[in-house]
Amino acid sequence: MLIQNAVKIVQSVPDSWARVMQVRRVSGSLEICFSVHKGKRGKRVDQWRVTCQGVHEAMITDCDLGGFSLYPSTHPAARQYSARWSELRWPRPCNEAQAFLALRRAHSKAVDDWIPLDRYLPIETPSTGISFQSYFAPTSGSNFVCRGPDFLVHTYAKALEAIGERVKITNCRAPKPELKSSKVLHFGESYVVANAFAAERAAVTGD
Repeated sequence: MLIQNAVKIVQSVPDSWARVMQVRRVSGSLEICFSVHKGKRGKRVDQWRVTCQGVHEAMITDCDLGGFSLYPSTHPAARQYSARWSELRWPRPCNEAQAFLALRRAHSKAVDDWIPLDRYLPIETPSTGISFQSYFAPTSGSNFVCRGPDFLVHTYAKALEAIGERVKITNCRAPKPELKSSKVLHFGESYVVANAFAAERAAVTGD
């Protein structure tokens, strides 16, 4: 069954509450078994087995979930894997504290917390002691360098330009059309980004 249809069925249950029963690797895929309850403490009314194929990342941190949703390939967590990659350079030295704050604000506005701030930016944790530690990881030459999906790289470039930094962007990897169908399955505080999802209804066991 299409995962979209499974999500609609679960969402149609009055006061539905989903829980993860089991997560396991099966033939290169990730299989997640969900139970669906009528209310957080209610009776189990449905069970589903969801197979995630071509998994890019899986962040499963809790099992007592509530509802779950499916986000399209335009969602930043999925889009980062199909987008063209670009390289951003800006000069060192620069006002690193100001640049860090500008980049952090731009990142949060663009992708919230779906992509970690340090995934593509060369960031080090600033020192809280007496001596100053660089906000950005050391790099060779006279520039700091960031490589990542172009929609995010351009967001960073605009943030740096807004504070007066000179930037240079170079395309470095073509987009991946075969990944354009990637989606995000979001449940509670957990999510999976994968190329394809399939859902299968299972027999309800227990309460």
